[in-house]
Amino acid sequence: MDAETAESLKLLKNISLYTETYGCTYNAGDTEKLMEIARNQGCVPASSAEEADAILINTCVVIDKTEQHMYERLDLYAGKLLFVTGCLPPVAADVLRTRYPKIHIIDPALIHSCYMEVGTAHVGTNAVLQIARGCNGHCTYCITRLARGKLVSFSAEDIVRQAKSIVEAGATEIQLTAQDTSSWGLDRNDGLRLPDLLRQLCAIPGNFMIRIGMANPDTLLPILDDFLDALKDPKIFLFLHIPVQSGSDSVLRLMGRRYTSAQYEEICQRARKAFPEIRISTDYIAGFSGETDEDAAKSAEQIRRTRPGKVNITRFSVRPNTPAAKMKKIPEPIKKQRSRELTDAANEVYDANNEALIGHIMTAVVTEVVKAGSVTARDRTYQNIVIMENLEIGTEITVKITGHRRHYLIGERIVP
Repeated sequence: MDAETAESLKLLKNISLYTETYGCTYNAGDTEKLMEIARNQGCVPASSAEEADAILINTCVVIDKTEQHMYERLDLYAGKLLFVTGCLPPVAADVLRTRYPKIHIIDPALIHSCYMEVGTAHVGTNAVLQIARGCNGHCTYCITRLARGKLVSFSAEDIVRQAKSIVEAGATEIQLTAQDTSSWGLDRNDGLRLPDLLRQLCAIPGNFMIRIGMANPDTLLPILDDFLDALKDPKIFLFLHIPVQSGSDSVLRLMGRRYTSAQYEEICQRARKAFPEIRISTDYIAGFSGETDEDAAKSAEQIRRTRPGKVNITRFSVRPNTPAAKMKKIPEPIKKQRSRELTDAANEVYDANNEALIGHIMTAVVTEVVKAGSVTARDRTYQNIVIMENLEIGTEITVKITGHRRHYLIGERIVP
């Protein structure tokens, strides 16, 4: 462990700690681990910054707007005992030390090993389970690769041990996460890949479900048959997050993505052949440098053709020290228009997908209390279903879909 991180962790002792986490599920997992480290040193969580002795900001820098917001949050708490981790310190440590001389930096690459020495589990119905850190991709736009480094897969033994602990602590949903879950095992010599890990996790006794996080097409395709076989286990949500980023092969090449749009669509087709009800989520970048009107149209057409259940759309944001930073930029108004066109296509698909589900009867599990008198439940495809009843989290129900609000379904519980 580097001296700065060691010193920072020592200060997380016998104080109240308020945390803010930004960005991906992986960051949420790091925050959970840091809180366990802090609890084991006598810290207690604070419900607000005002009542806290110290503040921990877990940062994201995926786009420039988000990075600037990180500095705004750090400015706000600069007068407090302040800790920072996440993707900002690895890419801007000198800036942080200059701008905030009293800040305490925690290297995100060291959180996992420090946590493993503690060994306690996050208590809650939902828990994040990190299976790897970093990736072996060469995306020309990605600053996360610079922040998180090359792929480091955690051992199956450690992952299974953590999973058992969080299930024993009451978790009913385990969210597997990594920068690329389907790359798990590529850097190890034991021959194990993601399907093998899934089977080991499903063998753990208990009433829980597994949600698999983002899997890149180029690492998923070679293991797809075995992966789809592993999904037959009823403990795994039939939900895939496969970020395609563009429907144009020329743009994918500019991005440094190592697959074609046809290969992404092949994954969708084979997944739906195995599981017709499977729900697929994907990502698109609007207005990447070099993208033409024809390229942009291909992305919108692909959304309509592949009918994803969820689409995350981001306007391209130049990040420093990436190859894409040297490419000719597209004007912001054009990026905005292309983002709007992708959103329109996605909304058409959402409405059509949801309309087709009205009248269907599903088995679901209550996962969240929305407000008094209503709860959210998830079916096996990870659909959001709102039910106007007071029900306990973890309750398994049969529900009839009666309507939708584009981004979620509305259902009524069927009482036996």
